[in-house]
Amino acid sequence: MKKLLALGLLSSLVACSGAGGGASSASATSMAPADESSNVSDFTLTDIDGKSVSLSDHLGKKAIVLDFWATWCKPCIAEMAHMQKVYEEKKDQGLVILAISMDGSETEAQVAPTAKSKGWTFPVLLDSETRATSLYNPRRAAPYTVIIDRHGKIIRKREGFNPGDEVEMMKDIEAAMK
Repeated sequence: MKKLLALGLLSSLVACSGAGGGASSASATSMAPADESSNVSDFTLTDIDGKSVSLSDHLGKKAIVLDFWATWCKPCIAEMAHMQKVYEEKKDQGLVILAISMDGSETEAQVAPTAKSKGWTFPVLLDSETRATSLYNPRRAAPYTVIIDRHGKIIRKREGFNPGDEVEMMKDIEAAMK
């Protein structure tokens, strides 16, 4: 019975953070320092205003947070509220946050209204063709955060978001800005 319960819990966690859409509960946050062989690959996406944005526009100039999210993901929306505060505080000190929407064709129309209604001022990018997602978040976990330092090196990858995670995330962002 315990094995069945554990298996059911494990499959629920996988469903929350994997490729499926519509899951809205948070799974446990996992943090992993990037390994030394982590390479940064460029991508170009369109933002919610129709402007092309490339990772290389910021690479080597600023600390970068790639934040993969979706409109159907409640933990993502909660995390973004914290990201907005961090962005307002640190954008003039060399930080850029690129919020990369993983919404598919059925929910992509909700991305811009969601971002605007929440007051997000960082670039919100559309990745309906999964260009950036396949490079940095192939399991399609949501939320999923990649922190790249000013030198273009990935220093942290984070999966999930729970209240309190913003403290550790801020430490990682400050380290990336050095």
